[in-house]
Amino acid sequence: MKNNEFNRTLTLKSSIYLGLSSMIGAGLFNNIAPTAKISSYGSILGLLLASTLAIANASSSAQLSSLFPKTGGTYLYANEVLGKPYAVTAGTVFIIGKTISCVAIALTVGNYISPVYGKEIGVILCLLVFLLSFSGIHKTAEIAKWFVWIIFGLLLFYAVSIISTPEVNLSIPIFESSAVDNILLSASIWFFAFTGYSRLATFGEEIKNPREIIPTAIFTGLGVTIFLYFGITWLTLSIISPEFIMNSNTPLLVAMDVSRFSEFSFLIVFASSIAMVSVFLALMPGISRIYVALSRDKILPNVFSKIHKKFNSAYFSEGFVFISVIIGIYSFDVVRSIELSSFFILIYYAITNFCVIKLEKSDRLYSVTIAVYGMIMCLLLALYLL
Repeated sequence: MKNNEFNRTLTLKSSIYLGLSSMIGAGLFNNIAPTAKISSYGSILGLLLASTLAIANASSSAQLSSLFPKTGGTYLYANEVLGKPYAVTAGTVFIIGKTISCVAIALTVGNYISPVYGKEIGVILCLLVFLLSFSGIHKTAEIAKWFVWIIFGLLLFYAVSIISTPEVNLSIPIFESSAVDNILLSASIWFFAFTGYSRLATFGEEIKNPREIIPTAIFTGLGVTIFLYFGITWLTLSIISPEFIMNSNTPLLVAMDVSRFSEFSFLIVFASSIAMVSVFLALMPGISRIYVALSRDKILPNVFSKIHKKFNSAYFSEGFVFISVIIGIYSFDVVRSIELSSFFILIYYAITNFCVIKLEKSDRLYSVTIAVYGMIMCLLLALYLL
């Protein structure tokens, strides 16, 4: 193996777990609050709209990653289909957007564990994930599997605690005071929670039989995540009104505190920590893969494409991402980070969908209408974030 190429070590099962770990928790432990502030119970409608966009974007990512199973994500696809200017734009907005995503996730973990030392805890989290990712993506996927099952178990307990609470009202008024503008803005923030499926596309060069595994892993992970997000969001708004959580940095913790098993609220702190670490496990290495792709094309210095011979990790790029995230932790707050991240990633997926639109019909797996819908909605929601 050359020192700038990856080995294919990821199977279908490990790819699914990697995809799930990239999505579960990315917005679930935080997004309910800012979206409830914008659209009250209509946050559910924003989540529904964001889910349809996520499905459209995932279909485009799945088609392109099966055609071009190499490291680089939409940067690679745009380079192959649209040309260098689109590719450089895609790579740039991905790096910026996902780096800010890391900032938002690190700050969320810090807020759940200790509001006073949230930033410092976020830095420690980044360091731990950097050390894990340095050992290689295969080991990262193994750890992600256990994290996913732990999160499932804790969220199941959360759901049981809320459902068994006498005061819970599952008939929430989701259409009450739901203006179209508010729903669109809410959806643009919810979009942040679904962007983890792109991680498998950025790891395309490290997946065995990528043409079959990547589409299956993307849609399996996304389907499970959508179901989980709807269930937890609905239950949270069923036990506590949007007015009580709209300014909270820990909405699930607030809901757990008034549920039947409130004495176990500390489990939500533990769940949020595990969920965010789980997202980080694939997110930070995923950003580094775009640096690798840009370096291979001589846009960045050659050192960014160095691959560790023993651990199969992009160690220099991962170290650069680590430093960038630490700077961001001390520069942004959680909500602003989510908004900025969503804006840049919406632009990224608009380019992804445009790539599918420009493909030959014989190269597409699904109807071009899906990609057209995805591109238009990405641009519309990005406009609303502005």
